[in-house]
Amino acid sequence: MKFLQVFKRELRQLFLKDSKRACYLFGASVVYVVLFGLLYMTGVVNYVPMVVYDQDQTQLSRSLIQAYEDSDRYEVVAYVTSQEEMESYLQNKTAFAALAIPPDFARDIKLGRASRILLEANGANIIIANTIMSSAQEIMMEFSASVGKSLVETIGQLPDQSLNRAAPIDFRLRVLNNPILSYLEFFVLGVAMAALQQGILLSVGSSMTNENFEEFRDTKPVVMLLGKLIPYWLGGILSYVMALLIAVQGFGIPCRGSFISLVLIGAVFAATVAVMGSLMALICKDEVGFTQLSLSYTVPAFIYSGYTWPLHAMDSLSTALASVFPITYMAGNVRDIMLAGYAPMFYGDVFTLLAAGLVLFIIALRLYSRKAKLRISRDQTAVV
Repeated sequence: MKFLQVFKRELRQLFLKDSKRACYLFGASVVYVVLFGLLYMTGVVNYVPMVVYDQDQTQLSRSLIQAYEDSDRYEVVAYVTSQEEMESYLQNKTAFAALAIPPDFARDIKLGRASRILLEANGANIIIANTIMSSAQEIMMEFSASVGKSLVETIGQLPDQSLNRAAPIDFRLRVLNNPILSYLEFFVLGVAMAALQQGILLSVGSSMTNENFEEFRDTKPVVMLLGKLIPYWLGGILSYVMALLIAVQGFGIPCRGSFISLVLIGAVFAATVAVMGSLMALICKDEVGFTQLSLSYTVPAFIYSGYTWPLHAMDSLSTALASVFPITYMAGNVRDIMLAGYAPMFYGDVFTLLAAGLVLFIIALRLYSRKAKLRISRDQTAVV
């Protein structure tokens, strides 16, 4: 064949005979642009939940709080009356930032003494922590400059007092759980969970699509599915534990929470993903189709899981999409247990994964039973 003939033949293959190629070629980039465009549409993380502990209760302290409320970066969700209550909001992830104003805030400023303001941030998610750090410093600098202008420097004032009047607020930022905002501690765990998910999917898919189901003619569908899935479930748990041990022992990523809790949510996640993989394999015609489906699923699932871009910053459509991915209920909990020592949504997410796994297993079981009956019916017809 000449070049032009080969070229025309391939165009026919691309657009007419095997239109899937055109879908992959033109559809992948378009779909990803739409998915990630929806996710990152705001460009920045806004409305970070904040709790306020105002011990001063003066007009000046309320002006400072108002400066945060006027910013799109924050949403004040509660006012508390004790340090313990403020910390509980951070631990329960009801708030990701906490503003503490001391009792003598306004008086110290009027007397020319720098008043110390404390802002605590949950650093488990670097994106949220960076947003808090940059925006809080900007708000505090503007507020401090505004207050400083109203404090007129008098003749004969000591240099230290002049400095305190020019910068009347001593702003302190405390980052919890990941104080140095380490990408190692933040990112490695999430990527490992995404890889674990893909490994379970590919291994289960290969098992289901390459299986000779004629050998199971006399086997109950539930026995067949359980017998095939449990080895990959156990293997997934082992792989997960190995990844955690390597992260902790090999790279020094802290494990501040319960290892039993980590194993529990890992086991439930592995079971749900294994069942989901079997269902995907039953839907696909062959291993190639399954591989294409699973690979196209993995990246959006991780990006929408809330591990990097927080769920509270997503729009309603993105949040709804995130809710259907099993990794949404797992990756964030693993990070929180490892870095913070606790995960407030742990038990609810474990239950959600269990319920989802059970529903998917029932669907996969019925689908396999129907396929088995159709196969037997075709065989009987062929014999006749």
